[in-house]
Amino acid sequence: MTLYFDCIVDSPHASAINTQIAWHPQATCLAVAAYSEDKGGTVNVYTGEGKLCHEVDIPPHPTAQVTSIVWHPSKRIMAVGWESGELFLWNDHEHELHEIQSLHRAPISVLKFSVGGTRLVSADASGATVGWRVDNSGNLQTVFTHELKDPLVQIVYRVNINTDKNLSTSDISGLARAAVSGDERALDIFSSWRPRTGHKRITLAANTKDNLDFFLGSSTGVLYHVSDSGNCVEVLQADGGIKRLLHHESRNLLVVITESMVLGQFTVATDGSVTESNKVKLSGRSNDIQVSWAGIGLLAVSTGDSSVRLWNLDSGDNYVLSLHGPSYRDQEYVMCLTYSENKKILCAGTNLGSVAMWKYEEHTSKPGEDDYTRDPEKDWKLQNPSVISGAVKQVSWGSTQNLLAVNTVRDVYILNEQHMVASYKDQVSVVQLSPTQLSVDVFSGGSHLELRAEIQVRGVHNSVDHLLLWNMKKMVVYEITSDATHLRVVASFPCEAESAVLHEGSVYSIESGSIQVRSLQGTVKQTLNFTESEGEPIGLDVCGNFLVTATLQGIVKLWDLSRREAKPHTQGKQMSDAIKDFGEIISARCNCNGTRVSIAVAQSSLLPDPKLYIWDIENDNITYFNFASGRSEDDDVDGTAPPNSADSTNSKDGGLHDRAKRETAREVGGRFVMSHLWDLEDPRLLVCEAKSLLSTKKQRDHYLSSTTKADRPAVMLVSLFVSSDHGNIVQDSFPLTPTYSRLLGVQVPFFYLLKVHDPENKSDAKAVTQRVMRDFVGLESCDRPTKDAMLNFSFFLSIGNMDDAFKAIKAIKSETVWENMAKMCVKTKRLDVAALCLGNMGHARGARALRHAMKEPQIDARVAMLALQLGMLEEAERLYRGCGRYDLLNRFYQDGGIWSKALEAAEGNDRIHLRSTHYNYAKHLESKGDFSGAISHYEKSDTHRFEVPRMLFDDLPTLEDYIMHTKDKALRRWWAQYLESTGEMETALQFYEAAHDHLSLVRVYCYCNNLQKAADIANETGDRAACYHLARQYENVAQVKEAIHFFTRAQAFGNAIRICKENGHEDQLMNLALVAGPQEQIDAARYFSSNERRQLPKAVMLYHKAGLLSKAVDLAFKSGQISAVGQIAGELDESADPALIQRCAQYFISNGQYDRAVSLLITGKQYSDALDLCVEHNVWVTEELAERFTLPKDESARNQILEKVAECAYAQDNYKLATKKFTQAGNKVKAMKCLLKSGDTERIVYFANVCRQREIYIMAANYLQSLDWRKEPDIMRNIIQFYSRAKATALLAGFYDSCAQVEIDEFQNYEKAAGALNEGYKALMTSSDPQAQERVPAFQYKLEKVKQFLGIKRMFATDGDSAIQELQELLADPNIEVAVRQGDIYAVIVEYYASNNNFKSALGALQEMKSKLPKANPNYYVEAQTLQAISRTTGVNFGRTENGGLDEGGSEEEGNASEEEVVEEEEEDERPQQHFAHNGSAKFF
Repeated sequence: MTLYFDCIVDSPHASAINTQIAWHPQATCLAVAAYSEDKGGTVNVYTGEGKLCHEVDIPPHPTAQVTSIVWHPSKRIMAVGWESGELFLWNDHEHELHEIQSLHRAPISVLKFSVGGTRLVSADASGATVGWRVDNSGNLQTVFTHELKDPLVQIVYRVNINTDKNLSTSDISGLARAAVSGDERALDIFSSWRPRTGHKRITLAANTKDNLDFFLGSSTGVLYHVSDSGNCVEVLQADGGIKRLLHHESRNLLVVITESMVLGQFTVATDGSVTESNKVKLSGRSNDIQVSWAGIGLLAVSTGDSSVRLWNLDSGDNYVLSLHGPSYRDQEYVMCLTYSENKKILCAGTNLGSVAMWKYEEHTSKPGEDDYTRDPEKDWKLQNPSVISGAVKQVSWGSTQNLLAVNTVRDVYILNEQHMVASYKDQVSVVQLSPTQLSVDVFSGGSHLELRAEIQVRGVHNSVDHLLLWNMKKMVVYEITSDATHLRVVASFPCEAESAVLHEGSVYSIESGSIQVRSLQGTVKQTLNFTESEGEPIGLDVCGNFLVTATLQGIVKLWDLSRREAKPHTQGKQMSDAIKDFGEIISARCNCNGTRVSIAVAQSSLLPDPKLYIWDIENDNITYFNFASGRSEDDDVDGTAPPNSADSTNSKDGGLHDRAKRETAREVGGRFVMSHLWDLEDPRLLVCEAKSLLSTKKQRDHYLSSTTKADRPAVMLVSLFVSSDHGNIVQDSFPLTPTYSRLLGVQVPFFYLLKVHDPENKSDAKAVTQRVMRDFVGLESCDRPTKDAMLNFSFFLSIGNMDDAFKAIKAIKSETVWENMAKMCVKTKRLDVAALCLGNMGHARGARALRHAMKEPQIDARVAMLALQLGMLEEAERLYRGCGRYDLLNRFYQDGGIWSKALEAAEGNDRIHLRSTHYNYAKHLESKGDFSGAISHYEKSDTHRFEVPRMLFDDLPTLEDYIMHTKDKALRRWWAQYLESTGEMETALQFYEAAHDHLSLVRVYCYCNNLQKAADIANETGDRAACYHLARQYENVAQVKEAIHFFTRAQAFGNAIRICKENGHEDQLMNLALVAGPQEQIDAARYFSSNERRQLPKAVMLYHKAGLLSKAVDLAFKSGQISAVGQIAGELDESADPALIQRCAQYFISNGQYDRAVSLLITGKQYSDALDLCVEHNVWVTEELAERFTLPKDESARNQILEKVAECAYAQDNYKLATKKFTQAGNKVKAMKCLLKSGDTERIVYFANVCRQREIYIMAANYLQSLDWRKEPDIMRNIIQFYSRAKATALLAGFYDSCAQVEIDEFQNYEKAAGALNEGYKALMTSSDPQAQERVPAFQYKLEKVKQFLGIKRMFATDGDSAIQELQELLADPNIEVAVRQGDIYAVIVEYYASNNNFKSALGALQEMKSKLPKANPNYYVEAQTLQAISRTTGVNFGRTENGGLDEGGSEEEGNASEEEVVEEEEEDERPQQHFAHNGSAKFF
């Protein structure tokens, strides 16, 4: 709760008229411009208390008055414009007034600093405009001047977008900065505490660049845009003089309001040009219009009536805030508006002296409510008005203290917000109701007193018989008379105290950085000083005989007041040494015996720390209770939920005590400490007021990530037991409802709660309410021993020590005490203790109910039953809802007669019991005589067909009327049956027809012998029951044809067939049998096969349809119905008789239908016979037929049959199917052979890779050699891979040998041949196979010769003669042809001689080659150019030989010889032929 204290500024000119007021944005400086006949125009500056600042001396102007006045945004520099066109600048740093020389000769109508303060713009009524640059010293320099010849009235700067102003999107650090800057919203999230040391650590310098562009508006409607360089452009001609200009910074919109009451929105381009986006016409008088921003994009407009219209420019929504309530009168209307961004308050001054305020508080959205459905008008709360004398002409917020200045022309008021102060001690409470009015309550005697003080009260404290009031100037002491009937002033003395407390006959006050101890008359008895290192004291608290204070430097000091003078109780404690991330102390409180001090601190970020610290003075240690996690220091882990907490993923049930801790942590966690108080008598009991951040919708904190719930209360009172041995234990907690403002005091057995002050409600005079502690309900007047016993019991119960808990109360015999303890067990969920308490209470019914409830799986459901038995209905409801037992909650509502909630619970969460809930509610309404309501709920429970007739049977007209109006067929049928029983057949027929009960209609018509009508109904509706009943009637009267017809319509074919047999209707009998069931068909077939005419075809057909196939086949063979046998055989399945299947198969064989015989034998699982038949008569084995031969894997004959199927497919050249079946049979070798026959290379490679068998690898590789592998490197790679996997080194080496020979024969590429031989040699050397070892010498010889040949070819580059000699030695080797072709050797020699122009020697070499190799063609070995050169030089022609043409590999004879050698070698060594790629490049090597 807050009040606004008003003070009138001390104007030196009593007769002056105040024309303008202007606040400094940061400093508490208010400039007031006035005018009087004797003094002329004046400007005075006042402090926040209304005192005149004498150091600001601005001489009055004898003939002119001030027309504009403005402060610099940050510096104490004030610009004043006069009616005469003069411009003055006051610089507080120099304490001098400077006249600024300018072009202005008319009244200065516009005077405005830019947001950053680097530019000042002045303009007058004649249109002269000057832009001034403001330097750091406050001096002005002209930047531009314009003579616009147009009266200028409005100016607005284009403001840069600044997201820091939007608290809703700020983070925690931004919240701290906002708190330091005095942002009320940021601070009110936590408490009324304000940082005292924040300015020492956080600077608030703006980082945004100052935007110097602005718009000027004239009284003729012309809008100008002026850039930062001074370039002026006309951008708009409005329809009327411009009344107001506003800039919407987030959307870069310009809002223009004209004298013709038109409000236009214009988008602003980069160059300053504007484009109209929206235009509306306002109602009202232009002279009375007031416009102000009321938030980002939210425009407040008042047009001279008693309301303010808010218009959201972003969404287009608009709504109205009205002056309502008894504080406002009918003739009252708004004259001026102003808005505080920091406090989120819209202020309006009225013509009758009221200062109305609407505070913006975003209300919590209801479930299912979104931004589109919520009502924004509810976010604005109308506050109590401040009433002053005179009509309010101007209101203005200013300074960092958020002061409000009010100008009534005659006087100027300064309104300062002050929280309502209150105090409680020793059964006496004092609460401030207004700046000078207080309410005093003496609870011991029940007295209530009203006090109107002589000062505006800023602080209050009391003792049992005295009352202390003070403000920053004066202190007044009152005495409460012994009979508590009135207050008497004891003393009044000047004292500039920040804080003060009363204790016995002394006043302790903080004055000028020390604590003064005064008598009640104001005499200073003692001074408690503080060193510079300790800092100034910032707060006082007294409890018992001990005084505690905290300093700005974070030190807590304690004094003992039990003696004549205050003595230090202990040395001061430096909190920064014991608390991590310490910022400053918010408050400190001590207990009644001075053993402990509770301390609330702020972190270094200036956010309140969620931990409440406890200083144990005796042990000199500090513990804490973390309200973020709801845990004490022993259970807290890094300030978050402990591993075994209810919010931890690895939570385990550690017993009832641990469970109670987890439940408490879940309920208490996610909060910050707002206030904390010790009990005045028990040193262990500490009560805290903790607030949740969840109450602010858009602010989230990491403390609340895992512990908050959507329905958690905003503020809770949490009582703790503080013990050295057991730490800080939660004893109780409950929500503080919005009815109460805060916790005021604690004194067992009561909490003292301060109520929210409502000046409109005079019915309840008491401002403080006593709330009984949970443990003392019914014991409000108990004596001291009982109090101590109950507190001890509660303490031991909280720590889980049951033995000591019962010892503490064993001497108490009061049933009320045991009942209170049982109620405590509801909170602690100690059902074992509760059972004992119920026994001592003699509550047998409750004990029995609790024993039965122990079967419930959820502990909360058990505790809810205990709460129910103790009359704690709200607690029981909360527990049932919390554990999700909506069935029990539904039953609870029903038993309590809360039927609306019962139906709601059943509808939403307990739908399985929805019908029974409606039924029970209907029974309840029936018992009350509310038949109409009962009928509705009987219908919803779907029991109305029985219950409504039962309920209304004694009131037949009402029952008939209900049935007439209902469409329920069952009820109409029941009513028809009732009428039939009374003999009203015609009426009964009508209701039967309305109920569509055709059977009853036919039955009644038959009863009335109207068979024709009954037949019409039966034929029309086709109702089977009706047709059956009518058929029986026709049978009884021997109308056979009609009986058969209606038995058929009723699908009672057995009855129809029976009548046909009895009367010889064989044609109808056959037709009926075909549509009848199997039993009827068999019955009819027997009739046809055994009667005199023996109609066997019909019997065969019926046996076939009935499923007796063997019987049908027998009859078919006997009667010679061959076609019927084929048809029946096609429908046989594996369940048929094997003999029948064999018989049918023989029938197909005899008729040459072998494929059908095979299919039938397979159906009968006679697979061998079927396969023999396939082989014998060459029946084609299709894929489908082969699948039918495939037996399940658990069949023993599966593989044998599969192999036989595969052999049959192989014989039919169906290699693909044969491969598949051999594979299924597990015979992979045969499968591969079949696959090789198919020639499917891709499948062969795949199958070999899948099988991974040596034999299959070799088979696949051998097959691949038969392909054109010269052009397919992949095939060659697979061959090498398969031989390698098969470990067939001899075959692999032979393959490499073939590859090398191909390179030599076809491409003369000995380098690649050497590579292939080398790979083959390595393969032979790694093998232990004897066959492979036999080939090693030959391989080695060939490899060596090839390498030698290559080496000799390289020698030609250095020593050609030696190379020639080496080649001659190679030619002398008789086996050289095995490794190196002699023609290639001669070719090298010839090429060498030819390259050296030794053509004679080259010719000799050719002749030697011709003689040694007569069949060799030189053109094959030697290049054509070389032969031509030799021919030209020697004259010898090297043409083709007489033997014919030669291919690329040499002569025909040589090629044939090579092929024969390869074939012989292949036959001997089983070596496959392999070749390299077509282009001669072996990528593998």
